[in-house]
Amino acid sequence: MLIASRQKAVIASVKAGIAEKFRTKDLGKARFILGIEIDYDMERRTSGISQKAYTESIIKKFGQENAKSCLTPLEPGVNLTKADEPQTEEDRAKMKSKPYRSLVGSLMYLACGTRPGISVAVAKLSRFLENPDQRCAIVFDGLLGTRLEAYSDADWAGNRDDRRSVSGMLLKLCGAPVVWRSTFQKTVALSSTEAEYMALSDCVKECVWMRRRLKDIGAEQVEATVIYENNQGAMALAKNVSYQARTKHIDIRYHFI
Repeated sequence: MLIASRQKAVIASVKAGIAEKFRTKDLGKARFILGIEIDYDMERRTSGISQKAYTESIIKKFGQENAKSCLTPLEPGVNLTKADEPQTEEDRAKMKSKPYRSLVGSLMYLACGTRPGISVAVAKLSRFLENPDQRCAIVFDGLLGTRLEAYSDADWAGNRDDRRSVSGMLLKLCGAPVVWRSTFQKTVALSSTEAEYMALSDCVKECVWMRRRLKDIGAEQVEATVIYENNQGAMALAKNVSYQARTKHIDIRYHFI
């Protein structure tokens, strides 16, 4: 169990309260937990987390010690579809001998922990757990204030099989990512504006939840949370939800903004 506070007295009080009801052992300042390393810089009064040891264990486990790194975890423009899946029994048998599921699961834990930058790549690869192909190769790239800000984006019709779009969001606190997600949208968007608007709606809901959590712990956000969005149509629609012929079909739930 991790206990964190700006005041040592509060930490001591919590420890004492727990010790009254349970047998405990104080391990001192946290350095490592669940594969996550915690580093402290007392001069700068900062702390950080990483999964270097866990990442190196993945690389060694799957025999990627000599693999070349690249600037991005997935090359731009790469679209994996069901058409890329093995079509013959020989190819299927060949891929079944590879620990594909284990590898994707290991990377998913890494993406959820400290490496949001690989979330999209892992999400794409996880769609082929049942029948992966050689194209589903993993590239290891460098795996070796309380202000809340958010980023929203969408990949319109990114899935070539059913043309659904992918919503992506990132929430940062004090410049560090605290919430990130990459998911398929439930319906097919008819335009990039609609796809971005749906993603923006989900991002706003996440911001509302996070603002409430911050208020509960004494870090209330007085100013409005800034959400960065790059689609002019979605931004215009968010500011003016009046009747428009091209957007009248959008479900009311997305007008939550």
